[in-house]
Amino acid sequence: MAPPHLTPAEGRSSHDPAPALLSIGELAALSGVGATTLRSWEQRFGFPTPVRTSGGQRRYHAADLDRVRRVVEARERGLRLGAAVELAELAGQEGQQSLYADLRASHPHVQPITLGIKVMKALTWSIEDECLAHASRPQLFGCFQDERSFRLAGRRWRELSRSASSATAFSSFDRSDPAATPARVALPRDSPMLNEWFLVCADRQMSVVLSAWEPPRTGADDARRFEVLLSLEPDVVRDAARFCSDTAQRLGVRLPAPGADVSGLDEDPRRSASLLRRFATYADS
Repeated sequence: MAPPHLTPAEGRSSHDPAPALLSIGELAALSGVGATTLRSWEQRFGFPTPVRTSGGQRRYHAADLDRVRRVVEARERGLRLGAAVELAELAGQEGQQSLYADLRASHPHVQPITLGIKVMKALTWSIEDECLAHASRPQLFGCFQDERSFRLAGRRWRELSRSASSATAFSSFDRSDPAATPARVALPRDSPMLNEWFLVCADRQMSVVLSAWEPPRTGADDARRFEVLLSLEPDVVRDAARFCSDTAQRLGVRLPAPGADVSGLDEDPRRSASLLRRFATYADS
């Protein structure tokens, strides 16, 4: 005897595994987001994107459910809807990973802050200076949204590279060059990392990660704003450094082994005060 037909709300809880394809009603029941709202998101943002049956009905993959849940979680953290959708799309692109999304998932206690371009520059320069002043032989990683941004920072990064055990830059390079100073990793043109700005300094004397992504602007005159994660916690910095190393390897670039053991990072509260003083100097200039 065939089992009775049950509606999504009657037959499945939000904790049950999702089937291969979901109707919009099933997606609504499992995510807690109403079908009307899902249609509105699709109209405004092209998200979530359904496949259509021969009869024109919407169907969704299980990955769409994960993305919708990420939007709900991001909204609960206070992100505006457009930014929450962008972040969910960023985190959901298989094989096209994002450091920001990875750290948000693995270290949710590190709460994002929103910063403008001037403050981002001051914070980045402060971290770079602290690495030069206090780190012994750090492992460094940086991500630049385009090659022009990398060229503008080229002199500073060459100086950083001389004092580092290894230094790696990710950007829209024409090709990867592990022998360059710093080593260059070419990102695919559709990589979400090209919308990111990050700096990782992993060293026993000085460990810090700055990871940011830029939400889409609604108008041409809108000021650039970034959703930013900042941490001096050794566990967070270790994970960021490993993410960068793994990403480079996945893109076919084998980096030299770092001179410092990033598994033995120490946390020194004096470094936080030193970084804050240096940042205040840049921000006030």
